[in-house]
Amino acid sequence: MKRHDRSIGIRAEADGINWAVIEGSREDPVLHAHGSEKAPAAYNEAERLSWVRQRILHIITQYEPTGMAVRYPEHTALGANKDSARARCRVEGVVLEVAASKNLEVVTGTLNTISKNLGGKHSAKEYLATDDFRGLDWSNYKTNLQEAIVVATSILQEQ
Repeated sequence: MKRHDRSIGIRAEADGINWAVIEGSREDPVLHAHGSEKAPAAYNEAERLSWVRQRILHIITQYEPTGMAVRYPEHTALGANKDSARARCRVEGVVLEVAASKNLEVVTGTLNTISKNLGGKHSAKEYLATDDFRGLDWSNYKTNLQEAIVVATSILQEQ
């Protein structure tokens, strides 16, 4: 896997995305930009997916990352709401298609997989349970955005 100096991390939801653009190194990440965005509630599924595609294209064009990391749900996360899980998978598929169309290297995986790429003493789940992540104060970000930050950091170059 190639390491990057600017990456984008994505944590999809059934109706939108959480994204973070990170620069620097895995040991010293710098949050460049971020957002949590949902498609308009009045949109049907096809319109939501088109909206996600256009939004991801805009973010990639604006911030010019060289790599993308997409956080997949854990295998046990399907839960009772299978329709929501399927909708999230479709959003992730659109995100992957956009990345490929822009020739970005993409790394995907669950938090367990992402942990292997982070380096350091802690797993991704352990970092998410703390008050900060490598100098970034978590109190300013919701969990899904924190996950986008962690996965983006996992593909940065080493210091």
